[in-house]
Amino acid sequence: MQIVLNSKFFNHLSVEQLGETAKQFGYDGLDICIRPNHPIHAGNVMTELPAAHRLWQQQGLTCPLATAAVDFNQPDQTAEQFYTACAEAEIPRLKIGFWQFRPGDDYWQVADQARRSLDGFATLSRQYQVQTCYQIHSGACLGSNVSGLMQLLEGFSPKEIGAYPDLGHLALDGEDWQMGLSMMGDYLSVVGIKDAFYILSSDKHQPDDKKPPYRPCFVKLGEGIVNWEQSLKALDQVGFTGPLTVHTEYQFDEAIIRQVGYAEVSPPNLARWATEDARYLRQILSRL
Repeated sequence: MQIVLNSKFFNHLSVEQLGETAKQFGYDGLDICIRPNHPIHAGNVMTELPAAHRLWQQQGLTCPLATAAVDFNQPDQTAEQFYTACAEAEIPRLKIGFWQFRPGDDYWQVADQARRSLDGFATLSRQYQVQTCYQIHSGACLGSNVSGLMQLLEGFSPKEIGAYPDLGHLALDGEDWQMGLSMMGDYLSVVGIKDAFYILSSDKHQPDDKKPPYRPCFVKLGEGIVNWEQSLKALDQVGFTGPLTVHTEYQFDEAIIRQVGYAEVSPPNLARWATEDARYLRQILSRL
């Protein structure tokens, strides 16, 4: 398994600096975000992504995955440019955005529309030989756990549409990990690496506070409720060899977790904890 750094919180760095930072932190490569205000974005993806990947290869790094913006969920002309660029750069996976449920929606209509869009993405994947990946995200996102994700992906070819479970989000809204792995089967492509736990709200004693006293919070690996030994061992036992992408989300509370996409907010102790996350994962993998 490769350990790669998701670049969402490093958008201030150049392409070359991103590679240097990933190496310095102890990662095998990058999960590169192609988003507004990042060094690679929709306006330059056709030229900059292939050039960046060549540079990272020269730096001894891999890039097994590109990540689009959270609202990138339609297989339109812009999407085709992303697939073209990934194919040119020989990046085998593209993570698309999310479909969200909003109060008053008919869930089954939203899911049906999402599957029609996925069919268009599957066509692009087939044409450009770049797998479309859909990530599990807790909250009111379609595919907030493995059961919901596989409902979306049912009937599509796993060569074209891949499952992207996220252990931190599954810790909040998911099901048993062994059961989830069994459900995904050949669809499993990428694993998101986050940890989370429930923290006591500081305002829980206010008489007018009607919120639950505990709220979820993302933390560095090993300080939350994910059982990393069991989770990584289970991945090893099913023969998973894909990338583990570390999202470096630390000390974000529920108000931010439930808001999909928040790259403007920088976590505390980012460099130190990102380095410790990579080291933590390698220590566990070395024992498998």
